[in-house]
Amino acid sequence: MNSRQFYRRQEPVVPPLALRPREAAAALSVSLSTLDRLTKSGAITACRVGGCRLFRVETLDAYLRSRELAEKGGEA
Repeated sequence: MNSRQFYRRQEPVVPPLALRPREAAAALSVSLSTLDRLTKSGAITACRVGGCRLFRVETLDAYLRSRELAEKGGEA
């Protein structure tokens, strides 16, 4: 390792606020078509920035939490 590499300032890692459809589907472990169905049904919301559809990480997390609560409630 040379001195340039050693002293190079590291940029802070910023977690993403939103994911593109393919990334969102992968995060939920579902297909793109399932993500599209969830979006069309209103279960998950997306927004457009420029020409790109984005899914907020918070929205995906909230969807998973609601599914988890629904399954726990259904077991009782």
